[in-house]
Amino acid sequence: MRSFFQRLAERTQSPLRMRPSRVREWLLWITVALTLWLPLVALVYGAWEASGVNFRPGQIADRTIKAPYTATFESQLLTQQARREAYDDARNVVLVRDPSVEAAQLEALNRVLTQLENIRSQRSTDLVATTQQAQAALEGLSPEDAQLLVSLSDASWGRIEAEARRVLATVLAEEVRSDNVAQVKEQLPERVSLSLNAVERRLVVVLVRSFVRPNVRVDEQATRAAREAAAQAVAPIMVTVQEGQVIVRDGDPVTPEALEKLEFFGLLSPRQSWPEFLGMLALLGLWAAAFVLALYRSTQHTRQSRQLLLIVGLVVVTLLAGRLVVPVPELRYAFPVAGTVMLLAVLLDFRTATLASWFLALALGILDGFSLVTTLVAGFGSLAGAAVVWRAERTMTFLWSGLAVAVSTAATALAGLLALGRQPVDISLAGNVVLQSGINGVLSASLCFLSFSLLGRLLGITTHLQLLELAHPTQPLLARLAREAPGTYHHSLVVGNLAEAAAEVVGADPLLARVACLYHDIGKVLHPELYVENQTNRMNVHEALDPQTSARLIKEHVTEGVKLAKRARLPKPIVDIVQQHHGTTLIKYFYVKAQERGLPVDERDFRYPGPRPQSKEAAVVLLADSVEAAVRAAAQAGKLYEPGDPQCVSNRLAEIVDRIIRDRLEDGQLDEADLTLRQISEIRRVFLSMLEGVYHPRIEYPEPPREPVTPVIDERAAAEA
Repeated sequence: MRSFFQRLAERTQSPLRMRPSRVREWLLWITVALTLWLPLVALVYGAWEASGVNFRPGQIADRTIKAPYTATFESQLLTQQARREAYDDARNVVLVRDPSVEAAQLEALNRVLTQLENIRSQRSTDLVATTQQAQAALEGLSPEDAQLLVSLSDASWGRIEAEARRVLATVLAEEVRSDNVAQVKEQLPERVSLSLNAVERRLVVVLVRSFVRPNVRVDEQATRAAREAAAQAVAPIMVTVQEGQVIVRDGDPVTPEALEKLEFFGLLSPRQSWPEFLGMLALLGLWAAAFVLALYRSTQHTRQSRQLLLIVGLVVVTLLAGRLVVPVPELRYAFPVAGTVMLLAVLLDFRTATLASWFLALALGILDGFSLVTTLVAGFGSLAGAAVVWRAERTMTFLWSGLAVAVSTAATALAGLLALGRQPVDISLAGNVVLQSGINGVLSASLCFLSFSLLGRLLGITTHLQLLELAHPTQPLLARLAREAPGTYHHSLVVGNLAEAAAEVVGADPLLARVACLYHDIGKVLHPELYVENQTNRMNVHEALDPQTSARLIKEHVTEGVKLAKRARLPKPIVDIVQQHHGTTLIKYFYVKAQERGLPVDERDFRYPGPRPQSKEAAVVLLADSVEAAVRAAAQAGKLYEPGDPQCVSNRLAEIVDRIIRDRLEDGQLDEADLTLRQISEIRRVFLSMLEGVYHPRIEYPEPPREPVTPVIDERAAAEA
């Protein structure tokens, strides 16, 4: 066996699968790269257009801008405004009293009163003339008041004259500033004694009003010093802006205070230059190229057009949604990017999900202003969810995956915020992060659980939950097989165990291999008596048939099995394995029998319809089916055991397994499967290990000696006899 593999290895070191056309393959991958890169160009251009913030006071904002994080800073604008108000405060004015004003105004009042006294003494001669003289003596005196002053009695005039001197002296004894002269004049009626009648009080006010003058002046030097001291005493005004707080709202005028906040957060800047735009575009382009190259070098599952469509479609939709959601602080950690990665893990494999997670994480971080925290949160959260949900076999796994996403997102976000130190991580901020992370976990798990089955059916992808459901013995086809062809059912179980173990070591899907084995011979259920495993205590019907007819009937279990599988709506991978599990192998028993009878023989009549196995799983099933049937036939014929030779079973098993694998290789049955010689050697090792565990020699336990049996005689029956 080893020499055969050595000779075959000398002829080829490449996998045995025939690759498709290189041109078609390159066109497919170029299309994938462009499909992924063009949306990135649009996203980067949108981010570049939105990067320019160059507002002016009073301008109407064309976008809404929120604070990226919580911060407290000194507002120079508000501090200067408060200091200006303190400087202009009227209480800072220093006044100096001028005593000469009081004496001058009292003297002026006395002169007017004396003049009016002289005019009153002439009132008997001509009242009209004296009234006019009185009006001329006091500026602003109305004709009515002048006539009253002239016509008053001497007693009344004496009271008015004395009260006027008193009121003016009282007023000027206080500080009268230029800015409150009018107010003092308005308050004069309140200062006149109530012992006078209404007319007398009014005339006192008329006389005094004209002589009220400011009696203080401003000390400019002292006032300036007081104002400067007041302005310096104003403490700096601190402004606190919470994360997510709106600084500028779309459609509102831009205030100076908003401009100051934008400048503090570094949001007030002109649009990035073209070199910066091209640099960001090139960076994302290189990252997209690396992602596509990694997919190309990944497993075969990512090389099918439908699955590539799924990967690119999910990635593009996630980036488009993330561009709108991630920059919003209130939603940044709630964005369910992990849902996309978990979908890829469930529908494809963990390697593809890992590639997608870090591509999405870095792309979202770049689009969010080169945010390292955004990249780490998206990357670790997605990986945690994918690691838990990968190969999910129970619906409860989706719940645990959501919890893993929430915990990983919260831990990464809080650690990143602490490491950056841009804002204090208090209880409020931590609670907000935990809440958003919980929403992220719930949304990611829900989207994955609600979408994986639908997407799997649309794209022909079989999930592990579907396979587990199909493996249940109560499935109609399996129940019918166990009931009507129990020998075939048992054979399928043994082949499933062999195929599952072999698929594990070659990187294939073990669950798919095992479930496909349960259905691979489902076509035998239509005529179970044609197959030797179901002919217990029956005559072999093939003894009455010619070899061509027997071969045709045997081949029909493949075509009929495909029909039954399609009618039962089994997934395409299982239908393919049912169709390929014999490949185009030769039904050698009846072929040789026909040759021995001297009949005209066409080898094509004795070969299965095929096609040859196209996947690792199908190739493993073909080998496991052939090996199990050959070993079981040898065991039933007693060719495995030889008394006195404990190594006989191992040697015979190795001969059978080596012969089956060699025949299938030489017949070209594995040429289209993605198996290497090293993997075929691993399959051989697993088969031998499991078969030796089943067919190892048993110890023959000696039977205990039997005691002689004394016959019991029925005395009554003997007497009657």
